[in-house]
Formats: sequence, structure tokens, C-alpha cells
Amino acid sequence: MPETQLDNVRVVRIGRSNMSQAQAIFFHAYKDNPFMMHMLNANKRGYEQRLRGMIREDMLQHFSGANIALAIALGDRLIGAAMINSADEPEDLGSSWRWRLGMYSVAGIMTTHRLRRYFAAKHNALGKIDHHWILLIGLHPEFQHRGFGHRLMDAIHQECERDSKFNGISVDSHCDHDREFFESLNYCPVSDLSTGDVHIDLMYHCREGDENPFSPATR
Repeated sequence: MPETQLDNVRVVRIGRSNMSQAQAIFFHAYKDNPFMMHMLNANKRGYEQRLRGMIREDMLQHFSGANIALAIALGDRLIGAAMINSADEPEDLGSSWRWRLGMYSVAGIMTTHRLRRYFAAKHNALGKIDHHWILLIGLHPEFQHRGFGHRLMDAIHQECERDSKFNGISVDSHCDHDREFFESLNYCPVSDLSTGDVHIDLMYHCREGDENPFSPATR
């Protein structure tokens, strides 16, 4: 069979040398995201600046702990990236004073506290199950709908499975396409975390070989 671009994809770590590429991928992934637009008041001037600031603060906080930051690349070019928080509780980000102070300057006190309440709602919905959670994820627009999203998720799952404390991984789904994609990877809906007019499904994938506590068969 002829070689394809998928055959040439490498899994790499996100670090200082490629951080700007990852930030650009996340910005394009979330710029039109209804959740981000709602939380960061897209109808007010400066939305893109606030979004870039939030991504920066999320990444800085992420690198301050033992979390996972990986990407897929073709040559030296990142085409997909993900930040996976390996903390036991998904509200840890919101409880960090460093993150909160940074977000106060980026998005204001009210927006920061709305985000913290959202993280707490995710934590409560998962019943305090120790798990990883996808903080940021994105694929370059040129490489969507070509199998690269599945390659990125394969890399995420393989990396998470190496952690002996890993029980499962959660992700937010903000549209029907996202939900269908994650369902195809055996993610199960856990809770409806809709806020305002934005529909959000919290979804969960368990460790390989384990029974998903949120699957319809186990409820």
C-alpha cells in the first residue's frame, strides 16, 4: 500500500521549542467553541485576547505539575495537541492561586469564578473518581476529517495507560460532532453540564479492560 501522511505522524512532547505551535492549535480549536464564547463573553471587545490569555494560563498551570502534554507532528510541524491533567480531582486547576490570579488579569474575577464553578460541577458529576481529564485538545484545521484525530486520541490513551494510578479519562463535548467522535472511541456520557444556551456533555472513558461505570449496561 502507498505510504500516507498518517504513516509519518510522530508523537512528541510539548515543550519550550514547540509551545507556540501548540498554543496556535488550541486557539483555532477553541476560537468558535460555544463554551469558550459563553464563558469569555465573545460579544464583548477583546474576546480573542482573553482566549489567548486563558490558554496561556492553563498551559502554565499545567506545566507546574506532573501532567501530560503531547502532540502529533509531521516533521517539525505540530498538527494536533493535547494537555491532559493527571490530577486526582478535576477542580484542582480552579483551586490553584497561581492560575486564579493569572485569570483575574486575563478575564476578570466573575469569569474566573464561573470557570471554577464549572470545574467543581465536573468533579461532582464524576463522583470523585480518580481520573485524568483532557484540559485542552485541538487539531490543525488542515488535518481534520482525515484520521488524525483518532491518531491523537490513540496517543493520549496509550500515554495515560502507562500511569498506574490511571482509572479513566474525561472530556467535555460541546456539539453533536464531538459527542459522536468520542462515542466512537467508547466514551460514555456522564452528565449534562449545559450552561446558558450552551449544551455540554461530560464524557468518560475507562482504563482498557475495565468496565465503564457510566455505560448504560452498568447503570
